[in-house]
Amino acid sequence: MQVNARRSPHPILLTSLLGLSGAALAGTYGATTGTVSFDYRVTVFPVHGSSGDVRADATFEPDMLGAARATVTVPLGALKTGNGLQEEHMRGALGTDRYPNAVFTLGTVNTDTTLTPGQTLVTTATGTLSVRGVTRNVTVPLKLTLQGGAVNVATQFKFNPHDYGVDYFGGADSISILASFALIPKP
Repeated sequence: MQVNARRSPHPILLTSLLGLSGAALAGTYGATTGTVSFDYRVTVFPVHGSSGDVRADATFEPDMLGAARATVTVPLGALKTGNGLQEEHMRGALGTDRYPNAVFTLGTVNTDTTLTPGQTLVTTATGTLSVRGVTRNVTVPLKLTLQGGAVNVATQFKFNPHDYGVDYFGGADSISILASFALIPKP
């Protein structure tokens, strides 16, 4: 997720305060690791896959989550099923040579609640999902937990891959996605 918000004029001071207090302050955050998994059905065969390559950039204030800005990127070529032939077919259906990433761009976090240390906030996020060159509006459930200056983010949702031009013979009209990552303050 990439969020663009106010930057502290003193990023070293901000990082120090985050480390001492365990609470998040206004700033820019990023994630370079995370997990994403999917469940999909082709004809009668379930296809399960995952990747540890999730990247996110965000800018927000814990007391103004509705104004957060973020982008989450999943490199589609990094998705693995444990079956080389399935992975080759999946990359072809997703058009990874031309569209290497799936990207969620946050529009708004639907809450007026302040994120406080140790709290898990359950809400929704509205934004756009881009897959295979097609961008559509989506609303996804969201869990946010502020812990030690980092914000743990988790979501689980479904979408119709045919809406994004992912048309694989015998492919189901629903794919289930589970993603999680930790947003860490950037210096």
